[in-house]
Amino acid sequence: MTQFINMLISALYAMLIQNLIFSAAYGISETIKIAKKPRHLFMCTASVAYFSVFAVIGSYFINKLSFIAVLPETAVYLVYAIIIGVVYLISGYFCVHFLKANKKFMNSLGMCAFNSLVLSVPVLSLKTGNDLFEGIGLAVGAAFAFLIAILLINAGIRHIAQNKNIPKVFQGTPALLIYVGILSLALSCLSGESLFV
Repeated sequence: MTQFINMLISALYAMLIQNLIFSAAYGISETIKIAKKPRHLFMCTASVAYFSVFAVIGSYFINKLSFIAVLPETAVYLVYAIIIGVVYLISGYFCVHFLKANKKFMNSLGMCAFNSLVLSVPVLSLKTGNDLFEGIGLAVGAAFAFLIAILLINAGIRHIAQNKNIPKVFQGTPALLIYVGILSLALSCLSGESLFV
């Protein structure tokens, strides 16, 4: 249960971090856009699972190489990002040339591939010393946590929209980001670990 709560917390933190970093807090992340209009939710969840599984598989075999062990931690993470990029390019080529995917689908696929949650899965797998099958399980569990996090955010969006007591300056995106932060902290309490030590 604790591992699942940790994956759910990672999904929520990833959404918050993605919003702050990739949109510089001026816009709203694609993940939160999905929560607002969840009609593509299951396709995005499947894409996150797909990229997470291939990131874990690629990182598992890359970690077997002797020169990876001597690289600094940030360089290893960069190698993981390159693996995800290669999987995205191959998948994108296949989708465009064989499935005739449109630009909107490709943008959504890119958001799923380079979601910070996808990069965190091989990193978590490395840190916990998982074997290949445990890493794949972690990837699927992270995608499931992604799905639950979006559903929780979607429920919060509906309640925030109906709440007339929210001050005008906090209505909309600020209230939503506060909600996601509080939700992350609340779920962190269920993990049984200290946050700030």
